[in-house]
Amino acid sequence: MSIMKQIIIIVLAVMSLNIRAQDNISNELSVSGGLMTGCACDMRLSYIHYINKYVGYGAAFGIYKQWHNDYLPHGDIESGKWSSWNLNEKDNKMEKLYIEPTLSFKTPALIHFGSWDMGLQAEPGVMIQIPYTFVDVDYIDRNTSVSYEKGRSAHASDWYFWDLRTMLRFSSDDIFIAVGYGISNLDIYSSCRSMSVEGTSFNSVYPSKKLNHSIFIKVGATI
Repeated sequence: MSIMKQIIIIVLAVMSLNIRAQDNISNELSVSGGLMTGCACDMRLSYIHYINKYVGYGAAFGIYKQWHNDYLPHGDIESGKWSSWNLNEKDNKMEKLYIEPTLSFKTPALIHFGSWDMGLQAEPGVMIQIPYTFVDVDYIDRNTSVSYEKGRSAHASDWYFWDLRTMLRFSSDDIFIAVGYGISNLDIYSSCRSMSVEGTSFNSVYPSKKLNHSIFIKVGATI
């Protein structure tokens, strides 16, 4: 059974639980920011509904964006008006919005520091992106070296990814701060891999798919 199917089954099982102790139900709102593989930063807003002290479900809305990318799709054109082409610089740094249905599991407090408690937390989820991508390609005029932009679109073959975030959580009353590590099969180049210009596949330019790693800080409160 794939990891994605296992996550879906767990989500459905948690949402069907009827062992909710009314006085333990709570809701949390948080924001987090961090760095991930591929010279990208990630920001997300999360909402979790806890059905008891330690188990909850919810969703996150986020965005990731590269601040640097060495892989620029480009190529030469042997004949005709245009001498070469390249992906427009503004589209070369990968950027994508996503939503992520997620579960949340917390441990009881493991260590106490005055009014603060320290515990562990894990959030498995499914990161879902819009599968369509639109970019501009610059064609360079052979005689004048002037560029001409032409729009391109593509449907991403991979648009959902499993995601696991683990955290060391410090809480006091209704507020908390957490530092964490995440791992996912997210491919930040997935939205453009299926594109091809003048016989050159973008997939041949981008690095091979690998697991994505991240570190982040999360702050939030019970609402």
